[in-house]
Amino acid sequence: MIVLEEQIDIAAPFEKLCQWADHFEEEFVKWSPYHLECQLLDGGINTGDRVRFREIVMGIDYDVTGKIIHAEKDAQHFLFRFESDQKTALITFGGQRTADGCRFSHSEAFGSQMPLLGPLINFLIFDVFYRKKANWKRIRDDMILDNQYLNMILTTGRYPQRIPVEQLEKQP
Repeated sequence: MIVLEEQIDIAAPFEKLCQWADHFEEEFVKWSPYHLECQLLDGGINTGDRVRFREIVMGIDYDVTGKIIHAEKDAQHFLFRFESDQKTALITFGGQRTADGCRFSHSEAFGSQMPLLGPLINFLIFDVFYRKKANWKRIRDDMILDNQYLNMILTTGRYPQRIPVEQLEKQP
């Protein structure tokens, strides 16, 4: 299993980060010019709720559906974990209150977790069938950029400028 983790400290109140998370369906698309769609298929971000999102990163179209397998939130932190329907991707968003504002953490884990067959399945997924999509540097760079955009959104109230889909599809 490949695990990518990024986090950012943001000089904005934790409540602003929570408000962003509470309106995730709308905020996901506005968060990054690479994000195209987000659907909370069951209407919420609670454990068991189904979610679909789509983004195009460097010309690669990621259209993923799955469900939230863990959701918790209190006055000091939140944690949401999403698992794709194919059970080959786990995405986690976390937020916590800090002395100077808030911290946002974002992790993406890819691959099979099966003890014996996992390495073979991962080889087939990452090196044979989806080699182009399994570009870990591209995915990590996108995560870092997402964090920078979120910092801008929460500290200035400005959202990044949208990029036309046709232009996203043509990027290398």
